[in-house]
Order: sequence, then C-alpha cells, then structure tokens
Amino acid sequence: MEIGATEKGKLGELYVFSKLIEKGAMPFLPIADVSDVDAVVRKKDETYVEIQVKSTWPPEQAGYINVPDLNVRRDLFIVGLIYANLPGLIEEMPEAWIIPSDVFEANTTERRLLGLGLGVTKHEKNLREKLADYCEAWHLLTG
Repeated sequence: MEIGATEKGKLGELYVFSKLIEKGAMPFLPIADVSDVDAVVRKKDETYVEIQVKSTWPPEQAGYINVPDLNVRRDLFIVGLIYANLPGLIEEMPEAWIIPSDVFEANTTERRLLGLGLGVTKHEKNLREKLADYCEAWHLLTG
C-alpha cells in the first residue's frame, strides 16, 4: 500500500512532535484542524510558539515547501521536513528546517514556495547557504 499525502503529513508532524518532546519542549495540538497551526509549543523557558509542519518527499517536491495561505506573525515557525528517500522508505530521518514565518515569507516566490530542494541546483545551493542557520535549528522551538 502506498503512503498518501495525508499520511505523509501526519508522519512529518509525529516526527516533529517526538523531536520536540525529546528536546524538552511540549507540543499541544488543536482539537480542530486549524489551517495554519499544527501545534502550539511550550518551550523550556515557559514561553509559547506556534508551528506549521510541512513534509516534502521525492521525487517531485522534496525540499519545495509551500505555504500558500501564510499569515506571518512573530511567534509562528514553519517546520519544513525534507525526506530525501523514496516514499514508503522512511528509515532515514528527514532534514528539518525551522524557519520564522517572516524569514520564510521573505525568501519565497509569489506563491509562497520556498525552493530549498535537495541542494542540487545553483538556486537551491544558494538558498540553503543563505538560510543555513535554520537547518536543524530546534533551539528556536525548544528554548
């Protein structure tokens, strides 16, 4: 059975939630499916941030993080997961990009697509270099 888009999204969210707990933060999930908030996270310093998790998978979309209805605010972070292996083969941990929503917006296309890709093209390499501080930046969500 092939993993569908909904299942891929849930796998990504569960990965992020487990990493946050492992690092001492606590995610709280909305009862309703709120369009731009997958969790509110209580950081170790007792402050809160909101996160939206986006999972990307090969072959077409790995590293192309799309948030078309982004509502930029100070405490919103986009967590983009890049799975570099084929769908259904999730033994490898994804690459995680934890990006403040204003930084995300400033580096996207008009359609709010952030093209980190897999670092193959010149554009992808340049963008990855520019945003390198946000790769695996779990401290932004954990305090």
